[in-house]
Amino acid sequence: MSATEPLLKCEGLVAGYGGPAIVRNVDLAIPANEMMTLVGPNGAGKSTLLRAFYGLTKTYSGRILFESRTIEKTSPLERYASGVAFVPQGRCNFDRMSVAENLAVAAHSVPVAKRAEALDYVLGLFPTLKPLMSSMAGNLSGGEQQLLEMAMVLQTRPKCLLVDEPSLGLSPRMQVSVFEKLADLRSAGMTVVAVEQNVRVALAVSDRAAVLVHGEIAFEGPAGEILADDRIRSAYLGGQPIAAAH
Repeated sequence: MSATEPLLKCEGLVAGYGGPAIVRNVDLAIPANEMMTLVGPNGAGKSTLLRAFYGLTKTYSGRILFESRTIEKTSPLERYASGVAFVPQGRCNFDRMSVAENLAVAAHSVPVAKRAEALDYVLGLFPTLKPLMSSMAGNLSGGEQQLLEMAMVLQTRPKCLLVDEPSLGLSPRMQVSVFEKLADLRSAGMTVVAVEQNVRVALAVSDRAAVLVHGEIAFEGPAGEILADDRIRSAYLGGQPIAAAH
């Protein structure tokens, strides 16, 4: 991959779940070391596009490329091994297992000799989890569970992290905290692609954003410009204000 090539991109992507196409003729390029957030009305195809990047939908036509290699025909496990990680919407940990046990299960693809190093890495990213290692995952707060789920997939040190609705069900303060963590990952050199309904919080820390409408990209560009455009916010983002979150 050349320095000018995006890390992840799709060309003419049409995707769905076996029935009618949900994502329609999407072209999107995501540069390395940037954070891109997909926003838009409910049912616009945001999560389907994110899942298509990870191989969880059916690609009807078009291409998906990661590091300039076509991956639309590869499995999610193959994409994970190549450096793409995915955190789905909603809670996806083992609630009757401890934090330590969840992390151990998720480290199955890390070489045994490197698992201690991988654990140290994610606990360094999310120090909040350190005193919770013996706690049952189901007893954690929603925000703590979201951090755990990110830590679980980050043990392999992926190049690209896909996150679907990371603020879902969280308090306003924890929503901001989670996106600050995602911004920290971006600052450390990881590419982050998020789907998010809380436009104000997400775009405040994103480099770029794409607005999806009816499965197609209506607008794409610098996050700050999209958030500040009254016409876009009014027509597609529910008129969410641009005031800073607290």
